[in-house]
Amino acid sequence: MDSLRPDVEAYYEAQGTKVVKDPYQYSTDITKALQYCQTRYGSPEISGGQVKKFNVALLGGLGGRGDQAFSLLNHISTPDAMPNMGDIFLITPESIIFQLRNGKNRITTPVDQDRLGENVGIIPLGRPSIISTKGLEWDVQDWHTEFGGQVSTSNHIRSDVIDVDTTERVLFTVELARKVVR
Repeated sequence: MDSLRPDVEAYYEAQGTKVVKDPYQYSTDITKALQYCQTRYGSPEISGGQVKKFNVALLGGLGGRGDQAFSLLNHISTPDAMPNMGDIFLITPESIIFQLRNGKNRITTPVDQDRLGENVGIIPLGRPSIISTKGLEWDVQDWHTEFGGQVSTSNHIRSDVIDVDTTERVLFTVELARKVVR
């Protein structure tokens, strides 16, 4: 990391955290952290003829600087840029955000366990998409979504399983339950 304040560095080192410095200025700290994970955990293991991928959970938020928030969303939407990188989940104090790839996607949403709130959104990434959903209050069929047009927000979970069929990659957002947030 190149923008770590000395007091924050000292705190985490005192907790036994390994701090890796990288002065390269043409990538963000989150890019550096993901590249470190790729180097450390992304060895090309093959299991049953398939490359083994690893998932990443980014804890934090989208608060603060707007450019940093967009950088985080960009990383979630482009895990294929790093070999062996699986899904990236952004876990904020209020939501979980992750990418759905084009095609059929199934999301398990155990509504009876009080971990998730009811609000979800399906946000297009870079290009328009046609989506169909099952398991939401306002399911859609062959619904066109794009920035500058219709974007699915404030829909509600109504099933333990949500199916989303999409022609392009989209972000899926789901609200955390209030008792999880506190």
